[in-house]
Amino acid sequence: MFLQDTRSIGLVFWIVVVLMLFDAAVMFAGMASIDQVNIPDYVTDRSMYCLTIGVGSLLYAVIYAKNAHDVMSRKMTRVEVVRKYLMTVGLCTTAGGVLWALAEYLFTDQPENGLVIAVATIVAGAVILSISAVVANGKKGPAKKVAWGILLVAFAVMAVCALLPAENYWDYAKNISHLLIAFFMLAFITDFEVRKEMGVGC
Repeated sequence: MFLQDTRSIGLVFWIVVVLMLFDAAVMFAGMASIDQVNIPDYVTDRSMYCLTIGVGSLLYAVIYAKNAHDVMSRKMTRVEVVRKYLMTVGLCTTAGGVLWALAEYLFTDQPENGLVIAVATIVAGAVILSISAVVANGKKGPAKKVAWGILLVAFAVMAVCALLPAENYWDYAKNISHLLIAFFMLAFITDFEVRKEMGVGC
């Protein structure tokens, strides 16, 4: 019954929101005290670096919270939940990645890292948003089957990575939330109705 109601995964999304808010709070605290957060040795402006990364985590939490609210506030099909989750991840990857890149470029002595991060996250975000668009376009075809295959592999890898050892309790909590999300998403995309809608195995 827990899996039957797509709103159930909204609870997991809210856990991620809380974790991201905690990350943001830690980074903001790191602006004032060197003991609050570990940052790379090559950072040249600690306060601005922590502020930029903290804003990125806060923005990440806001985007995730919007998705969590939408999923819990109304009944959605499983395909709609998958699409909204992909859109959320795509937006978070792009927005958070750009701020991370700015922090690396402006406030460290290795600005080339910022350029690499910017390109990588923008490309990754664009790919994820493109897959989200394919899932939601209402058409069947090879592109949708490829998207389904990519999602299957991606969520399986997400589940495996979530089982890796955590360095602390907060990483452990993140692993649990990501494992639950991967579990839900795998259950959703392997559902008969979802596979039928995406033209896989039907």
